[in-house]
Amino acid sequence: MNQPSETNGPDEESPETLGDENTTPAYVPPSDVPTVVAPRPKSTFGNAADDLEPTPASPADDAPEDVPVPAPPEEPADEERTGEDPAGLDPRAAFETMPLDEVEEGREPTPPLGTEAAEDGWGGRELVESVYGPLTGFYERLDARLREVPEDVPPVGWAPHIAALRALREGRVTGDWEVLARFLVAPGSLEAGTEEVRLVQAERGDEVVREIVKELAAADGRALLVAPTPERAADLLRGLENDPEVFSLLIETRPATAEARSVATRAMPPVDEEAVEAPPMREPGSGGTVEFRPVTGRPEPEPEENSSAVTRAEPLPVRPEAEPAVPEEGPSAPETRVRSAALRPVGEAWRHSWDTETRLLRRGLMWLEQWPRDAATLRSVQAEHLRRGEELEAEQAALAHTIGESRNAAEGAGRAAEEAEAEAERLAAVQEEAEEELTGPRAEAERLQTIADEAAAEANALTRTADATYARCVQMDERAKTAQAELQAARQAEASLTDELAQARGALPGAAEEAHRLTAADADAAAEGHAAYYRLVSAESALSAVRRKMSFGQRLHVAAPPSNWKGLRAEVKAKTREADEAARRAREAKDAAENAERIRRGLASFVSEGGARLKAAQEAQERLGTELTWLASERETAGAEHEEQARLASESVERATQAAVRARTARQAAQEIEDRVNAARTSRERALAAAGRARSDAETATARAAEAEAALERRTAEAAEEMSRREADLETAQRTEARSRENVVEVCGSDPAADPEVVPAHQRRAMARIEQLTGYLEGGLAAGSEVLLRTADLVIGTPAGVALTARDEEFDALIVADAGEVTDGEFLIGAVRARRWVLLGAAGSRPPSYREYAGAPSGRLEDGPFGRAATAAPHLLGG
Repeated sequence: MNQPSETNGPDEESPETLGDENTTPAYVPPSDVPTVVAPRPKSTFGNAADDLEPTPASPADDAPEDVPVPAPPEEPADEERTGEDPAGLDPRAAFETMPLDEVEEGREPTPPLGTEAAEDGWGGRELVESVYGPLTGFYERLDARLREVPEDVPPVGWAPHIAALRALREGRVTGDWEVLARFLVAPGSLEAGTEEVRLVQAERGDEVVREIVKELAAADGRALLVAPTPERAADLLRGLENDPEVFSLLIETRPATAEARSVATRAMPPVDEEAVEAPPMREPGSGGTVEFRPVTGRPEPEPEENSSAVTRAEPLPVRPEAEPAVPEEGPSAPETRVRSAALRPVGEAWRHSWDTETRLLRRGLMWLEQWPRDAATLRSVQAEHLRRGEELEAEQAALAHTIGESRNAAEGAGRAAEEAEAEAERLAAVQEEAEEELTGPRAEAERLQTIADEAAAEANALTRTADATYARCVQMDERAKTAQAELQAARQAEASLTDELAQARGALPGAAEEAHRLTAADADAAAEGHAAYYRLVSAESALSAVRRKMSFGQRLHVAAPPSNWKGLRAEVKAKTREADEAARRAREAKDAAENAERIRRGLASFVSEGGARLKAAQEAQERLGTELTWLASERETAGAEHEEQARLASESVERATQAAVRARTARQAAQEIEDRVNAARTSRERALAAAGRARSDAETATARAAEAEAALERRTAEAAEEMSRREADLETAQRTEARSRENVVEVCGSDPAADPEVVPAHQRRAMARIEQLTGYLEGGLAAGSEVLLRTADLVIGTPAGVALTARDEEFDALIVADAGEVTDGEFLIGAVRARRWVLLGAAGSRPPSYREYAGAPSGRLEDGPFGRAATAAPHLLGG
């Protein structure tokens, strides 16, 4: 299968080879599975990398409520962060074994490393917080400085270290938090033979790594192998790539070894676009932000009042160029240059693993398809057996019941015929009596109904008249409310106009005087402008006269100019400025005079028009008062008329109601008699018909009883033979279904009879998995990072690569090769995701020193967990 274009094979140019011709790229075994490039993820154990803000080392917001939280140390000043250790930090942060001479007020002294504490045994969360709180703050400051200069593809930075440290401080780890915390801050408190932690002291330890990986793979476990450098990860992979039983996955970081400037430098090196794959566009809510900073420089001046109309072009503010800081000596940390990571399967174990899984899934699907058919067959046989048995029993019972019913029916039909004939004769006499009684009540009901109709018509007419008078009253009430509102508005307008006219008459003389004064000032300013202009023209004429007298050499600036030349030019410039200033003052004076005149005319117009408006408001008050008086009188008359009409309508409705009640009572009495007549007639006809049917039913029932007795004897013999055959078929179906169900339980892990959804759910998962694996094996589908991580037995990479790709993955064991060169933050990136921790390292090895780590908390980055544990707890070292 051909390698996709994005795959970086062993012969392909990498960012390292592009930057340095003498650099040899790390060994990468070939693979048929495409490389998966992982963008910078959001942090699993903390805030996203782009959203990190430096926070103090205080655990007040992160520690659980039931754990006492120590007081936070004072934040050191900026000028002290790169020098000596900040004041207030615990000098035991270097994990030394010497006890403290001085401790902070209110805090118990931390016990010496490797000894037991007096109260809680090893220090607990307070010790973890005091050790890793300052280290978290230091990493946050480094990460903030690194991201001061925005880049299209930013480096990974120290966000993974910060997230892992926060996960430890908050207790969010996959394995046993207490064992991990003891190993990091008090390894001497761990007993020898602790299952979760294993330390191996060896120069290389490649063979030990292979044995541990083989042991985990045999137990169906997953391991995360962390090496301090990509080259070391590739060396470890050489011994595992040809193992068909271990599915290995290599994490490649990009760029792998390219050198970068210090994070203290603002001018970060550019990233090769061809070598580094750009991260995908962030979805809303992913934590990615674009920082917009204000432009610094000379602020734009505020516009002055009464400014001139002459517009002058002001220069745009320019952001001053910051002088780049001089980087410290030494190499830069890999966190400043690693920008992305890629996952690459190696060897052939992945193909064997996926092919075997596909065959097992297909065989399981065959079993799952057979069990529903066998179960359906069993249910069908059981249901048919039960149904047929019930049918036969019911059929026999029905025949016996039919015999008894037929005999009883024959006897009952004879008695019913005799009773029906006697009832028909009685109902004929009742019918004749009721017809004679109906004549009088029917005539009375018709007479009363006529009276009720006339009373109802009269009541409707009076009701309509009362409604009309009520509508007129409502209309007059609404008009009275409107007139009252208009009267109130007219009174308010009168009061407002009176006050405003008084103010306008008082302000008018002052406005006229101000307008006259400003008009005179305008004339003076105009005269001054003309005079300045004439003086400018005079100076320019004198300058032109001197220029005409100059020789050709003086005009070409070869000979010296006349002695008064400079003085005349200076005078022209001065006169020009005076003329411009006089013109500006003339315009301002003219604008002020025009504005004062507008104010005076407005006041005069308001005074002249305000009297007419005031008079109109007073006339409106008189008119509305007269209208309200008339409306009150008319409303009283209309209300009396409405009351009279309502009384008459009410009396008429009462009379109509009484007449209707009497008519309805008479109709009901006549209807009752008529119902008795109809009932007697219908009952007599039914009685005669029932007598005829009863005679016929008696004869039919006698014949049916004889036939049912013969059928009962025949069906009893046939039913016994049929049920014997069905019981044999049921036993066969039960044995077949039991065998199929055992196979399903083996595949799904639970009984499908107890959980009906287990089979369809497993079939869907299996079909999707088969299709996915087939696509991976045939090359039609590219395996994603989540698929590779989920199925791999071993994941190999550097701490930066693990932070970019592992995300939410959990592992059964973390194996750290060359553990002496790994710092606490790098170790915790993998440790918080694992249940066991195996560290292999050489005696005396220490983490490399980078220029960014100058000013770090004492002892935090000079030694790693392996070196401290080997010194303070030698009993933990094993083979």
